[in-house]
Amino acid sequence: MDIFEKLPYPGGRFTNLEYQGYQLTTGALHMIPHAENGPLGTMLKELGTGVRIIPSHPPGLFRIGGRDYEFRQLKDLFSLRDKVKVASIHAMLKLGKGGKESYRDWVKKRLNNRLALELSDSFCGWTLSIHADKLSSREFLAITSNFNRYRGPGIPEGGCGAVTRALVKVIEEGGGNIHLESKVTGIQLDGGRVTGMDCGGESHEFDVVVSNIGPKATVELCGEEAFSPDYVKSVSNIPEAAGIKISVACDRPMLGHTGALFTPQAKRIDGLNEVTNADPSLAPEGKHLLMSHQTYEPGRDIREEIELGLQDLRELFPDFDRHCRVLMVQSYHNGWPVNRTMSGKLMGPETPVRGLYNVGDAIKPRGWVETEGVAAGVKAALERIDAYGG
Repeated sequence: MDIFEKLPYPGGRFTNLEYQGYQLTTGALHMIPHAENGPLGTMLKELGTGVRIIPSHPPGLFRIGGRDYEFRQLKDLFSLRDKVKVASIHAMLKLGKGGKESYRDWVKKRLNNRLALELSDSFCGWTLSIHADKLSSREFLAITSNFNRYRGPGIPEGGCGAVTRALVKVIEEGGGNIHLESKVTGIQLDGGRVTGMDCGGESHEFDVVVSNIGPKATVELCGEEAFSPDYVKSVSNIPEAAGIKISVACDRPMLGHTGALFTPQAKRIDGLNEVTNADPSLAPEGKHLLMSHQTYEPGRDIREEIELGLQDLRELFPDFDRHCRVLMVQSYHNGWPVNRTMSGKLMGPETPVRGLYNVGDAIKPRGWVETEGVAAGVKAALERIDAYGG
């Protein structure tokens, strides 16, 4: 097996970036949605990586009116009349199937309440980098079904980088080769079948090629003429999910727990976590690392969006300037998005070209989010490759 990576390091948007003694990330937050129970945790165990995932406790809190509430306490914020509707929604989130309408419309039809809609947007923004009007109720209910079954998140000891390093070790010990700073410039085809690829001015023969750069870029490497006009059009119209992450150094715990803090009443920030409560090694001794995430809607002024996120931090934490300083602001959009395909816009790993498969953040089976979706997509691709005989 050969892996070609255009960057000078493995892991892409899922590894550590050391800065002033803090273990920041190149993209993903130091958090795995279903800890050791989901597709990624299961895969890491099956591969014998030894990665330890520390379960988050509590899984998540919601800051409303300056107070933090557990999920089960949210019903107390609604009127007696609306509590009945909230209970009905909770039951449907566990047992319902949903439909094509957006999750926002699904909620509004059952409970036309501002807080309920804000809670929906905050959860979707933190988890998927889109808001509830961009996600079908079918996909949202599949996501909540998985959270009910596989439970909440966890923090990998050593952060994202520990996961990437462990996977690199497995690949290399298994005889695989990782070629860094090796940009693929073309995929070779013959009679609708993969025959190899071009990289660094050289041609390499392969029966199977697996691409993680997204279906759109994969089509470009093959040449549009290799696909039907309908397929090219469907790939070119795939909507991406974009976001902004702010990493903050703190001289004391600002959250004090290992779960996510959802912020439904903030202007832009959808949620935060403070991973150093689980793994102190992700910051210098005695310090903490706070990370916020907010959805970014393309077309808006990116600098204004960042400024609104910074305002949110100061409103969420009145003593922010006394105890915190911003380490880094990272934006993920265009060719470097949070997800190359919005959740709910389902694409399988197969392509019309035999021996060519897609994986990565564009290929997520229904109900799986973030890295769990990537791992579930990889599993699906491996099953197709085995069936193909590659």
